[in-house]
Amino acid sequence: MKLSRRQTLYVGGGALALAGAGAGGRFLLRKRYAPSPYDDLLVLLNNRDAAAQIGETVLAEVDNFDPKATADHLRTRIAGRPLSAVLTEDTSKGRLVEASGWVLPESLGLICALAAKAAA
Repeated sequence: MKLSRRQTLYVGGGALALAGAGAGGRFLLRKRYAPSPYDDLLVLLNNRDAAAQIGETVLAEVDNFDPKATADHLRTRIAGRPLSAVLTEDTSKGRLVEASGWVLPESLGLICALAAKAAA
């Protein structure tokens, strides 16, 4: 079966429309969060809800948690680098936090704590 040029354009256009709808649908269906002063840091997390749960346990272990000072400290530490590089550096320098038996790189634990504060 041979397709005319017009039919080929319709099929190609339909395929592009379906692909665009799929990509747009993922964007539209993505969970939305209330804005927080820490969104520039929280966007680094793959699962903000799970991070908030971890953050609750971190907050239980930390006395006098200051979210603004913590966010400023993290912004300076991360400074545009990939989060994985920061976490590797934390681990190699022994900057770790313990939360309910879990040992985490300090930066990850603090970002999770900010996620918990933002969710509250």
